[in-house]
Amino acid sequence: MGKRKSSSKAFLDLLEPLGDSLYRYAKRMAWDDDLVADIVQEAVMTGWREFGRFERNTNFKAWMFKILINTIYRLNKRAARQRVATLDESNPDSSLMLERENTWASLLENPERLMQLLDERLVHALDRLATDERQCLLLRILEGFSYKEIASMMEIPLGTVMSHVHRARAKLRERLAALALEHGFITRASE
Repeated sequence: MGKRKSSSKAFLDLLEPLGDSLYRYAKRMAWDDDLVADIVQEAVMTGWREFGRFERNTNFKAWMFKILINTIYRLNKRAARQRVATLDESNPDSSLMLERENTWASLLENPERLMQLLDERLVHALDRLATDERQCLLLRILEGFSYKEIASMMEIPLGTVMSHVHRARAKLRERLAALALEHGFITRASE
């Protein structure tokens, strides 16, 4: 009985600093906001049940995130909600691409001008990313996992993770630059 109690304490000690990260990630990836608490709770319970399989002196955060990713996938699938991407994937002409790149450069010089709209619009832009792209980007940028750790957690090749992150960044950059132009935060380079 004492071994189980010390194992539970060890699990809780390792889990405590991850609470906000687990919840934040689940909130971004759950298709149904009402499922977020259930997803985190189920992932934690699975982690607790499987803690005996956790290899000591390895990355506990990556291990828990792998459980969380699998839980999200399973519960999203159960919710049977289909995500429809409305992104127009047509090839813009080169002048439009150049204009967007110039707009992005202007945003980097003075990002405060866009901050008023970013919360809502950034969430919307993130939601429009493909699920795998969003997962990889959030794990890399917000949670600080290495590409190798993400590949292991998601059980996909390292190159695929890198491609997903690259594409997600490019799509967000394009969408946020378009947003800045749309709302007059940045003027067109030709004006």
